[in-house]
Amino acid sequence: MTTASPTEFEVAQFTERRENSRVAIALEVALAGDSEFFAGITGDIARGGLFVHTYRTLPIGMVVELTFSLPDGATITTLGQVRWARPPSSGAAPGLGIAFQSLSAEDRAHVEAFCQERAPLYYDDAE
Repeated sequence: MTTASPTEFEVAQFTERRENSRVAIALEVALAGDSEFFAGITGDIARGGLFVHTYRTLPIGMVVELTFSLPDGATITTLGQVRWARPPSSGAAPGLGIAFQSLSAEDRAHVEAFCQERAPLYYDDAE
């Protein structure tokens, strides 16, 4: 697993630059890194990644293996890179923003289908 961490925490500014709509979902997700293994609960998911509610911190840039199951029964195991972390002291739910790195075409189709079925967390202003 690799790490490239210019700072210990990068906070929610990253979320404002999303290309994909996020949808709320609470799924158990297992994360495995160098010598780390723990489970968390997703807060949301998008075509490009997910947010994991956790008090654990991982370095920005660290590559982890993610395993989670979608409501359609598809179990997804893929690599993801920690893009940002929100510490408990931020006043918002603590956790990690993780971008998918190696979703197979089949797994990407499951994630996209799920995201299309659910209402997004935020809507862009049409004006």
